[in-house]
Amino acid sequence: MSITTKRGDRGFTDLLFGGKVSKGDPQIEALGAVDELNANLGIARVLLDGEIARAIDQIQEWLVTLMGELAMPFGKEIEYEKAGFGRISITEIQWLEDWSASIEKEEKFKGWLRPGERGGELSARIHLARTVARRAERRSWDVVDEVASAEVRIFLNRLSDALWLLASASEKLRA
Repeated sequence: MSITTKRGDRGFTDLLFGGKVSKGDPQIEALGAVDELNANLGIARVLLDGEIARAIDQIQEWLVTLMGELAMPFGKEIEYEKAGFGRISITEIQWLEDWSASIEKEEKFKGWLRPGERGGELSARIHLARTVARRAERRSWDVVDEVASAEVRIFLNRLSDALWLLASASEKLRA
């Protein structure tokens, strides 16, 4: 199957299992925000190495899972699960909470900074990802009850918190 289907030329896009919606549909808005978040995290990840790069890579993997959940048409939950697609669960949320706590141990809150205030490109890029995570969370409120688990919203909320902490901590790393 080719990535170029031309079906989008008329303003519609495909969901999983044969669903089709307008490109302006709230479900697509949520998917697009998560996709943009994943791309922004990719930029931050290539500026890093070691444990933090591995953590971002793991988060990106979970975002792909989350996008699958958001791409599921209403009423196709059983088909989705039978196909072996994963879901975001309390396990991933707990991992984010633990990761945030570990960052916060090292980086005490010292007040709000404007993104880029200290001149670190890495921090500014992580802040950009954080704001996209917040938008993805807001967009998910329009569709989660219909197509995805509530854990999607919680995951995005915890992720944006973790990214705020990481952006602050990364000022020391200076990419």
